[in-house]
Amino acid sequence: MRDFDVIVAGGGLAGLCAAAFASRAGARVALYESSPDLGGRARTHIKEGYYFNYGAHAFYNGEALDTALRDLGIVPRAKAPNLTAGHFYFVRDRTLHLAPFSASGLEQTTLYPAAAKPDVRAALAKLRKSPPVARSGLSAREAVEEFSPSSHVRELIFALFRVTSYIHDPDGADGVTLFAQLQRSFSKTKSVLYVDDGWDQLVSALAVRAEAGGCLLGVGRRVTAIRQQQTWRVESADGNSVSAPAVVIALPPRDALELLPYAETIRVAAERCVPVYAACLDLGLSRLPEPRHQFALGIDEPLYLSVHSQAARLAPEGGALVHIVRYLEQDEDFDKALLLAELESFADLVQPGWRPHVRARQFLWKMPVTWSEPLARFGGLSGRPSVEVPDFSGLYICGDWVGSHSLLAAAAAASGRLAGELAAAFAQENQSSSAPSRSLLAM
Repeated sequence: MRDFDVIVAGGGLAGLCAAAFASRAGARVALYESSPDLGGRARTHIKEGYYFNYGAHAFYNGEALDTALRDLGIVPRAKAPNLTAGHFYFVRDRTLHLAPFSASGLEQTTLYPAAAKPDVRAALAKLRKSPPVARSGLSAREAVEEFSPSSHVRELIFALFRVTSYIHDPDGADGVTLFAQLQRSFSKTKSVLYVDDGWDQLVSALAVRAEAGGCLLGVGRRVTAIRQQQTWRVESADGNSVSAPAVVIALPPRDALELLPYAETIRVAAERCVPVYAACLDLGLSRLPEPRHQFALGIDEPLYLSVHSQAARLAPEGGALVHIVRYLEQDEDFDKALLLAELESFADLVQPGWRPHVRARQFLWKMPVTWSEPLARFGGLSGRPSVEVPDFSGLYICGDWVGSHSLLAAAAAASGRLAGELAAAFAQENQSSSAPSRSLLAM
């Protein structure tokens, strides 16, 4: 006897995708989320009329999250930023330099001496080609050294790796993975978008689709145990338990291991996982002091600034929402006060005079970006666990640390969707149950 077909533990993007697609396939689904709100790191909160995501979030059309949303009938309200000449800058030696991404930009930029510009032009043309340009097994540094002998090209590639993947670990990160991620950003079919009203728009739409399919969303309900019996038994902190033939774990690897310490695949993934963190300062300004400086990327410092409100509706009329990010190295000795000072100093450089215009702000000094960096020594994305957990029928995992599909939100959506579809199919193959006991998850 069972209460549901599929139980999902975790209500972030991966868990919501799993629940929505399992529900769409006809499964009776229950989702448990320990926090009071759904969405995980995709949540948004509003302060003084400014929409604060958990740091700077970019949405790629044509990627797995976009495809999943559209297949569910969700069309994100989002716009592309204006990154034409005069709006996009690189920073070296605390000096702004015009970005070299157009012919005129490369000609005019002071970032490179004239003798280096042909190498940069050739490298940018090469990046627009596919397949990935790196050999497997190489670290990011080794791959970049093979890609070009030019020091100017190498520093440019490292900066672009940081902004497209959030990863600042050239000696550990997998070169194939970072080059592939970078080449996606150069694709003509996959442009960067910023989402109106923050990523809560996407979270809310996924929740609506899941509920429309009959999913019961249980927020504020922490899963404390998952036991394999004739079916899977899921217990929560409030003393309730429910059963289902299929379970989807949409949690970070170490949290998943606490629930399933006997699953060897999850144990190995948790031991190998190296989380990636960033320090994020988000500023809600009454106006933008320097309207032309919409994007700045550090070349010799792992820093980034972007004004997402120039494209998306994230601030009151006339206001601006500015994101400043410091990419954190692995094993870096974090100091909260120094990180804040560094971020504010970068804002002073790119948007001088911003301080009197602050109306709201958010500082996340150690924001988790992804739960498992793709490491060269483990084969990059190919070293990640698959959605199906071996030796356990009806057990699936998902998140940005699962599967060989891309990074970040795309990885979460791709693995979440597949986990939900597989779980629903497994449950349907194991029919003969009672009707669900809806009172078990009464809101």
